[in-house]
Amino acid sequence: MSESPHIPVLPREVIDLLQKSEVTEPQWFLDGTAGEGGHSKLILQTFPKAKLILIDRDAVMLERAKKEIQSVIGSLDRVFAFQMNFSEVDKDFLDSLDCPGLDGALVDLGVSLFHFLHSGRGFTFKNEEPLDMRLEPQVGQKTAADVVNYSTVLHLKKVFWEYGEERWALKVANNIVQSRHKKKFETNTDLVKLVEASIPRKFWPKESHPATKIFQALRIEVNEELLHAEKGIRSLSECLKVGGVLACISFHSLEDRIVKWTFRDLKTTDHFEILTKKPILPTDSEIKENRASRSAKLRGLQKINPILNKRWER
Repeated sequence: MSESPHIPVLPREVIDLLQKSEVTEPQWFLDGTAGEGGHSKLILQTFPKAKLILIDRDAVMLERAKKEIQSVIGSLDRVFAFQMNFSEVDKDFLDSLDCPGLDGALVDLGVSLFHFLHSGRGFTFKNEEPLDMRLEPQVGQKTAADVVNYSTVLHLKKVFWEYGEERWALKVANNIVQSRHKKKFETNTDLVKLVEASIPRKFWPKESHPATKIFQALRIEVNEELLHAEKGIRSLSECLKVGGVLACISFHSLEDRIVKWTFRDLKTTDHFEILTKKPILPTDSEIKENRASRSAKLRGLQKINPILNKRWER
């Protein structure tokens, strides 16, 4: 199966935000969600002397990003790549790299198109695949099938409602519990068929599959995405140098809400300033060129005062 070339979302807008950093020498940037390497290439091209910490929790994506960066930049001499979650980054990790703090950091909270089209882990509706949805399959945490097959009806309803904002959450949860007594859910197709049967056709959304919100909710639950988002924003904000910028891209209201309220909370400490009064949205021309950008929202935060007891801040 051939792959379409990856196009990073809000590319110019991300770089414009990171250029607000009061950059000093040496320059250190971090891409906390390497994905296909699109934003990383732009950072390395825009800041030709900068070092880049490249992070992704998925080993497959990290390797894809490294190959893409090398094909464009020519080498990985300025790149320090790690398979981990961006929420694990802290001052001790930066110290291990002799990094004095970050001039800029980016996290793109969306899931790569690769996962939907080519990972074979059940993120998509198009091909029959195991109902997995783990971004770190080698770690061994619960799969989406585990959640569906062994959660109580109340827990399933909570997941579908809170993480998917699905109005049919209770009915889908009840039907899952009744169905799994006869046969456990093994594939994405098993779940798609049940959701389609649970939601009356007249209530199916016009522009997306009726199981979209259920799948989103399961993916968030399996990978603890919202927990890592808030934890990561807080830890990365502490890792910024004074004048450094944190840019966050979100793709649905739950993510954006976490970014917005975490930024507002950090602003109350007087160490940070919010750079985006409202989220930056893609232009009509970008959406036309890259449909995946249509729901993207970009917010930026800048550290304006040092936090005491951070030995790598001056």
